[in-house]
Amino acid sequence: MSFKIEEISSTEKKALFDIDKDEVAKTYLSVVKLFQKDADLKGFRKGKVPLKVVESIYTEQIDEEIKTRIINDNLRVLAAEEKINIVKTSNLQFKDFDKDKKFQFSFNFELIPDINLGNYKSLEVEKEVFSIEQKDIDKAIENLLVNFASNEEVVKRKKIQKKDILSINFSGEVGGVIVKDLVRENAMIELGNDSLIPDIEIKIKSMTLNEEKIFDVTYPKDFPIAEAAGKVVSCKVLINKIYKKVIPKLDDDFMAKLGIESKEKLEERVASDLERSSNEKSEASLRRNIGDKLINDNQFEFPLSFLSDEEKRLESEYLGRMNEKGIKMNEVDEKTKELIKESALRNVKLALIFAEISKVENIVVGEEEVEQVISSIAKSQNTQVSKVKNYYKDNNLMDDVKVKLTDEKVIRFLVSEAKIKEVKPNVVK
Repeated sequence: MSFKIEEISSTEKKALFDIDKDEVAKTYLSVVKLFQKDADLKGFRKGKVPLKVVESIYTEQIDEEIKTRIINDNLRVLAAEEKINIVKTSNLQFKDFDKDKKFQFSFNFELIPDINLGNYKSLEVEKEVFSIEQKDIDKAIENLLVNFASNEEVVKRKKIQKKDILSINFSGEVGGVIVKDLVRENAMIELGNDSLIPDIEIKIKSMTLNEEKIFDVTYPKDFPIAEAAGKVVSCKVLINKIYKKVIPKLDDDFMAKLGIESKEKLEERVASDLERSSNEKSEASLRRNIGDKLINDNQFEFPLSFLSDEEKRLESEYLGRMNEKGIKMNEVDEKTKELIKESALRNVKLALIFAEISKVENIVVGEEEVEQVISSIAKSQNTQVSKVKNYYKDNNLMDDVKVKLTDEKVIRFLVSEAKIKEVKPNVVK
């Protein structure tokens, strides 16, 4: 066997193999014998079918198995001899296979190049620190009251007001064809909360109870339902009922519902919750800034397949979230695609940097740590640990758990080594 490597880029190369006919013949014989061992033909004992008969019956399967075996075996030899981590192969090419001749083939392969880490210890980074004031507590209690608000049907008026909650039937047509994903029966909408396309809300505000109206609206180009995005949609709306939001008072009855003794105790609990949330935001800002610093200080190339795979994963997650919200989408809009590309690029770069740091610093995850995660998942799902473990193993998710745990250890290590400057958060006005 001989091979040569042609460079395509720092992360992609082409390998050309020349397998001599003796090696082909040797592999051919071993494969035929494997087929003979499993052959079960009428008139012969299992495993005793003559080789010539096995060859004649399973010619195509044997040839495919030989090609696969030779290619995979020599792929491993290439990785070992060149001491490279091959992450993906593509563009496999070979001439017609003949068991009596040499076998030539080639493929492209992607690899992770050496990453020469910049300084990652004693990083100078900022951490946003949030202060809790009385106005924050008051606002949180106000939001709490809104969350406990009830909808009370309005029966004494038919005219719609700007903050009403409405039950409507809605449908939309494009070119005379109903867009199924726009159809809603008894849908609850709240005016004035920016959940509706502005032109639709304007039309609805001019309607009255039990009125049906048909009007045209040009939908935004980035609207999540592709059939309507950027199109003129003929909208049909029927107002079924009008509701108003009734916000409870902060009195003893409300306190009793929450199981809290007094307003002072409520403020204490809210302040505690706000402090915990603020600490989480502070930690998130620190981790984000560390990530930004690492990306800026470490410039390197990586396999493009990493980026495309991560984009596909993020797109799949996004579509899943939209479907859970009742927004049926088959593809991601262009605006969201751009955001996903940015996130994917950041994720891939940080993943490779973290992997290199874990290698340099010998940061590892033990099996007992993985077991703890699996046990925690099982507990949260109220199921057996063995079921969760089998699911993760069957779906090749155990490595994902290890990677996440390793990344968490790396970021904690970086935080412990960093020079942190506490700053006030930038308030967007």
